[in-house]
Amino acid sequence: ALADLLLVSGVATATTLAWHRV
Repeated sequence: ALADLLLVSGVATATTLAWHRV
């Protein structure tokens, strides 16, 4: 579903940002 896609995208973005902040 679209909501699932947005959720996964949001999690991926947050994970990427967190990883780059290390």
